[in-house]
Amino acid sequence: MSPTASSLRGVDPSAPGNIIRVALAFESLVTVGIGTYYMFFPRHYLLHTMGAAAAQVTTTALQSTQQFGAVTALVGAAVALFIPNTKNAIESRQILYFVILVFELLYVPLLVWQAFMMEGGMLRESLLAGAGQFVPFVVWRIFTLGWKPEWFGRYQEGRKME
Repeated sequence: MSPTASSLRGVDPSAPGNIIRVALAFESLVTVGIGTYYMFFPRHYLLHTMGAAAAQVTTTALQSTQQFGAVTALVGAAVALFIPNTKNAIESRQILYFVILVFELLYVPLLVWQAFMMEGGMLRESLLAGAGQFVPFVVWRIFTLGWKPEWFGRYQEGRKME
């Protein structure tokens, strides 16, 4: 390589991915926090957040809530792995968003179905509120995947400049 030539390698300055990195950090913190809440305060979650009757807060319900919390915290921690501006993280962010979007597009209708088709479990209002909390995230993912792919970042591979 001549002394005037250089090799550009690394994050593309025109698409550094900072917007999605902030979104991933926010999502990771919130998800780990919620999972931790489920693990350490399952009774409070069931009684006050979900509106369960005291008789419904069984040992099985508490254990299931704690297990769900552990999985939720794990997912939040895994999302954090996509925050750094490494080549692998940048190239995998859209796949991560797509996978999470598919989950949300399946989970929200499940909650709505349970709200209207199942009797005697969680309160309808709680299930619908739970489903509604996912809507902004679904809209965000569709918007970024469909109209703002540059927000995920780009990695430059050894282009030579003279």
